[in-house]
Amino acid sequence: MRAKRRQGGVVKVGDLAGNAAPHLIPGSENMVPVVHQATDPKKAVTAQGRHHFNSARQLDTLARIGEDKDPDMGFMTRMLTLCSLPRTDPGDRLQYKRTNGPYKLIMIAGGDNKLPFGNLPRLLLAWVCTEAVQTQNPKLNLGASLAAFMQRLGISSGSGGSRGDRTRLKNQVDRLFNAHIDLVYEYGEVKASTGGRLASRTVLWWDYHNPDQQTLWKSWIQLSDELFQEIIAHPIPIDIKILTAMRRSSLGFDLYLWLSYKTFSLYTQAKKPERLSWQRLYCQFGADPSKAGDKFVVRDFRKDVLRELQKLKLSWPGLQIATPKGCLEIRGCPPSIAPKAITP
Repeated sequence: MRAKRRQGGVVKVGDLAGNAAPHLIPGSENMVPVVHQATDPKKAVTAQGRHHFNSARQLDTLARIGEDKDPDMGFMTRMLTLCSLPRTDPGDRLQYKRTNGPYKLIMIAGGDNKLPFGNLPRLLLAWVCTEAVQTQNPKLNLGASLAAFMQRLGISSGSGGSRGDRTRLKNQVDRLFNAHIDLVYEYGEVKASTGGRLASRTVLWWDYHNPDQQTLWKSWIQLSDELFQEIIAHPIPIDIKILTAMRRSSLGFDLYLWLSYKTFSLYTQAKKPERLSWQRLYCQFGADPSKAGDKFVVRDFRKDVLRELQKLKLSWPGLQIATPKGCLEIRGCPPSIAPKAITP
């Protein structure tokens, strides 16, 4: 087990491992420790259960990624690391807005769809950004079968039914690819914006009832020119393995993407550590920013963030944070993708 240590008053995330040193995160002594859950070998495992990504499997996966020397490099555009999508079902709301300092994301439901939410749109956006950067082409091929595309997203279960993965993916694909997204930067007298429908054209030949069915034509989408240019102009390197492993929590997704940008920015520009109040962080990541003044809501949010950081440190031991009273302190550090793995 790694020894407990402090360096310059900063606690490395690698030292925050569950039971190893829970007291190193102020306020975490009341949290449920992150431990591996023993499984009953006599208990029958259903076909669905074999693919269920439970907490124990998540922790095992994250720990292996932390020792993996072969990351799976992907990308996310900068603005979507700073302003996140809806985490919970927005219901009948047709517009969503999220602000982070001078940055703002505005999403409007497209066609006869509702707003996207949860983990699947985040996985889809990571795939879209990665493909756009790697191919330098706004036309993205999704493949000849639904099963093959789900595998590329890291979804191993092909369950159907009203709550199955295939149905949920179909729903979120329709919502996301038809949504209109505006990305806005406004500081003082300066205001810049870009946006449009995520996909100007979508052609899907998938058979959702038979996901392994190979079609004669490949499914594809055409990104709008404005969003395509934004993606390739400001790509943030991420480890797709970490992103996929964090899929049990939309908050974990968002924290990883945001910290990938924030820590590397501080690191490359040799900036001083940045402290953000929990109230400010709730406005950025919380489910309902209007409740940022409720100390009990913010307190519960703080516990959720610390829980996700405990998980994230398993796969990103170099991440450095501290928790001075009332805030989260972030220090510059190397990215989760080793610099040698990043190509122009």
